[in-house]
Amino acid sequence: MMILTSCGSSGGSGPDEGQVYKVGFPALLSGAAAFAGKPIANGAELAAEEINQTGFLGEGATVELKVEDIKSDPAKAIALYRQYVADGASGVLCCGLSSEAGALAPVIRQSKTPGVVTSAILDGLASPPDLFRPVILPSTPGGVYDKFVDNMVKAEGYKTAVLVVNGDNDAMVADGKVWKSAMERNGVQVLDTVSTSAADRDFTAPAAQIEAKKPDVVISSMLGLSSSLLARSLRERGYDKRILSSYGASGPVLFETGGAGLKGLAFATPFAAGHSANETAKKFTDLYTKKFGAEPDMFAAQGYTAMWLLAEGLKKSGDPSPEAVGKALSQITTQDTVYGQLRYENGQAVLDDPGVYLEWTGDGKLALLNPAG
Repeated sequence: MMILTSCGSSGGSGPDEGQVYKVGFPALLSGAAAFAGKPIANGAELAAEEINQTGFLGEGATVELKVEDIKSDPAKAIALYRQYVADGASGVLCCGLSSEAGALAPVIRQSKTPGVVTSAILDGLASPPDLFRPVILPSTPGGVYDKFVDNMVKAEGYKTAVLVVNGDNDAMVADGKVWKSAMERNGVQVLDTVSTSAADRDFTAPAAQIEAKKPDVVISSMLGLSSSLLARSLRERGYDKRILSSYGASGPVLFETGGAGLKGLAFATPFAAGHSANETAKKFTDLYTKKFGAEPDMFAAQGYTAMWLLAEGLKKSGDPSPEAVGKALSQITTQDTVYGQLRYENGQAVLDDPGVYLEWTGDGKLALLNPAG
């Protein structure tokens, strides 16, 4: 558990001097999703420190961030949320996974203490004044997936593909439909769709099924760990062609699982340390690296962005009551972030930029990929 409080040093509009805003965060600090949950929490922690140290909320006003592990259990997330509400939280960071979001969202809408989603991509999640999502949805029409497929097919000339989906994860299934549509729109024949479980750890059989089809490209619409395990199994069977996935495969810790098998796996991401699009991203990268001893990944950027969005709502409201904060968040239409400027449509962030394209190298690095040559 982390509790962050400190006094700001500069004045500003908003709350009375000494106001403390309580923020709860049921986080994914252990279990299979910890590779994403830990950096998300780190990013939120860094943002809270920066908010307090710069006096962003006004003279003497601070945010108190309480982070606790849900151990990948949606029921635990609900229990913690209710405890945060009882403790007087002004808002909550939430919903690392779509399974958690599906369970927690109805509770948030009923309780009215607003939630800011950190990473879940479940369809239709944003709903002001209760839920806000600064997460870029790659599967939106004309979004990151569509642009990525358009550019990669044009550059690498795929004719056939096999799609692999976590069939027990609604968000991955929905994304898989977008990947398939984008491929077919570009004239690529999808030879097969292979369904796996998010709990699977042995991908020998799916890899054999895929390799038998001899596709030009494999599309992994799966969680990061699943993508990493699949890549390793495919490479062990001799498949040496391109694998495309989402930014869920970007966590550096995944190389511990996939190893050199990740070589050639490519994805598009709105943020990549070392390829910063603006000064906000550069500052974030420097601060994060100094504090945690490693460069931030996309998940760290998500936690950082979510905490800053909530801070914008806290400052705009000048009132710790959840109702006031929810109303203030509803009035935010743009946000300057590490991705560039986001615009909000009914509580959902939209980014028009196609993002950065990266691919894993055999030695565990993420290299810039330019499909235009």
